[in-house]
Amino acid sequence: MKTLLGCMGILQALVLAVGAGAYGETVDGIVATVGTEVILHSELVEQIAPVLTDLRLKAANEEQFNEQAKVLLGKALEDAVDNRILLREALLVGIDVDKAVVEQRVVEVKKRFASDAEFEKEMAKAGETVSDLRERVKKQILATSFGLNKRRAFEKEASVSEADIDQYYREHSDEFTHPERVRVRRVFLEAKQDASERAQVEARMTEIKKEAGGGADFATLAKTYSAGPEASDGGLVGWVTRDSLVKELADVAFSLAEGGVSDVSSTQYGLVILKVEKKEVAGSLGLDEARKQIEPQLRAKAADEKFKTWMTGQRKRSRVRIFLNS
Repeated sequence: MKTLLGCMGILQALVLAVGAGAYGETVDGIVATVGTEVILHSELVEQIAPVLTDLRLKAANEEQFNEQAKVLLGKALEDAVDNRILLREALLVGIDVDKAVVEQRVVEVKKRFASDAEFEKEMAKAGETVSDLRERVKKQILATSFGLNKRRAFEKEASVSEADIDQYYREHSDEFTHPERVRVRRVFLEAKQDASERAQVEARMTEIKKEAGGGADFATLAKTYSAGPEASDGGLVGWVTRDSLVKELADVAFSLAEGGVSDVSSTQYGLVILKVEKKEVAGSLGLDEARKQIEPQLRAKAADEKFKTWMTGQRKRSRVRIFLNS
């Protein structure tokens, strides 16, 4: 997956397209500060690089692409500010990351490339060493871990009463009535329409399918190889209905038995392998069953609100400055 570290042509195009318009005359420069730390424009562009190819394919024209890219860039800026704050807090409380965890994540990054040579080429193109990558991965893990721990603490503090659960069940009854559905995981690799490139990707997917057929854990395969946005969650797409999938994939998913793994399927954007973890016929949940979904959902919502309030306070104390033109 070349866009993970480079995709330099698209990055340069995006810098030219949105750099001056969003951040004045500076093509690359400081776009924000968190205390004494700086966030660079190029850092944000690299962060959103993995989704740019898909965005360009789906955009109706260049103007729409640029507008959507600006939105992505703005979201990346907000995330970068939050990550700086979370990293600082993680370091303050002494959270550490096992070196083996960092190394495993680096190995996972390498596996997204066809060869070590391609990996090294893209690293050089991005101006990054393996040590730089390790340090960046470590910081990402620290920030993410601290944020997750903070949310879990807020969830434990949240108070959810039986009245809250009952009210939610009555007001959202449609959420607990469902058509036939399946719980799905997937491995996805992007593939353009070029026959030669598509054949290469299909060959890689065939090998992944063999690993799955040989007893390899599907979630681990998805984490290691998939380029889909749900890869970090073991490829978990979740519950889907026939209407929520394109026909080709719906036909495949609903023909599988529980625990079944599909052959390699072709879509407009790439190649897919599906695993069906569970199947359900159309029906509805009673309050006792629905409670298992409602309570954690309400706790998560309360935790999210507390986390946002906490982050707002941290931003104020961190002297965050955003250098955006009006």
